[in-house]
Amino acid sequence: MDQKNYKKDIFEAIDFISAILPKKKYLYKKTSLTNSGDFVGDNFICKIDVPKFNQSAMDGIGISKISKNYKIVGKTSLTRLNKKIIRNNECLIVKTGSFINSSIKKIVPIEDLVKENDIFYQKDNSKDDFIRAKGHVIKKNSIVFKKGYELHNKDIQFVESFYNYKIKIIKPLSFTLIGTGNEFFEKKEIKPTNIVYLQNFLKKNNQTLDKIKIIKDNQKKLEKLIKQSKSNIVIVIGGTGKSDDDFYFKNKNLIINGLNLKPGKPFKVMKIKNKIVFFFPGNPCSSFVLTNILLKGLFSKYYSNDTIQFESMTIKKFETLMITKFPFDKLKRKSFLFANLNNNKVKIFDDQESSNILNIIKSNILVYYDHSEYIKYININD
Repeated sequence: MDQKNYKKDIFEAIDFISAILPKKKYLYKKTSLTNSGDFVGDNFICKIDVPKFNQSAMDGIGISKISKNYKIVGKTSLTRLNKKIIRNNECLIVKTGSFINSSIKKIVPIEDLVKENDIFYQKDNSKDDFIRAKGHVIKKNSIVFKKGYELHNKDIQFVESFYNYKIKIIKPLSFTLIGTGNEFFEKKEIKPTNIVYLQNFLKKNNQTLDKIKIIKDNQKKLEKLIKQSKSNIVIVIGGTGKSDDDFYFKNKNLIINGLNLKPGKPFKVMKIKNKIVFFFPGNPCSSFVLTNILLKGLFSKYYSNDTIQFESMTIKKFETLMITKFPFDKLKRKSFLFANLNNNKVKIFDDQESSNILNIIKSNILVYYDHSEYIKYININD
């Protein structure tokens, strides 16, 4: 393939790479060991009613029938069912959330009662029975999480309550990260910040990170590290340029040789046996876009057969949000633009150079322009 031929846009690349990712593998985790970022491998079905029994919705007493007074014959529990049958003029002391058996037809709130010794006297009578029916949270045999659902922090608290369950999880992809550049070893004034960001990104997205290696520009050593890696995906950052120190791609059987994209045009992909090798450009904005769009897009496709979600509107409508007009017509390639959205107003930054790391810090959205009449943008606050 001619190295000057940049035919694929980033979304075509996502679809193309998704088709050659390894076949999904699965593992079974105890629900108490699940993590935010785990993807559900099959419909997770609840085998019991939640709660398993009726529950009290108030502190007070449980009764079978309204009377003037009630003799205390026991109390309920939050963890086990008191099976004692309650008769007329009897009651069990209840707490909010405690299990109650079917002989209890009503909860009398504590504020509606007066207690003398072991007798409760009812001073008021609410029409509400204050009983939460069994299964009011989840009915038995209902689907809690559908196949492909990504577990979030808000879900973890819930699934941990199923302490004796196992849930089928899609096994994460494994990664090796290699940073290349003589500059990282000269007085150590330049740091491999792209690698650090990518490492944190993969960790946040619950991927498996096998190895991180920073090396000088050395093609033989780089090829050896790639060959030795047993990861599903190897990401090399740097070495995609045309200088003498950069990787020599001729006759390397590239399956993607560049993108119709700014920033990120020099992105390349090789497939070596059962692993895929990505070459990210070393410029921080290029690497940032590829990480947040290409990798996120691959994860969405691989784990849930979905696409990453953008906001979309016509250019004419989008321009009503812009603080200053941006010359979209001067963009030669499809482009992601660093911008800030605040109080429903958009500021697209003037300097969109790939080396301008300050744009990453200042922006909270990426605006995508593909020479159509529509503008897309995605939130990048992570």
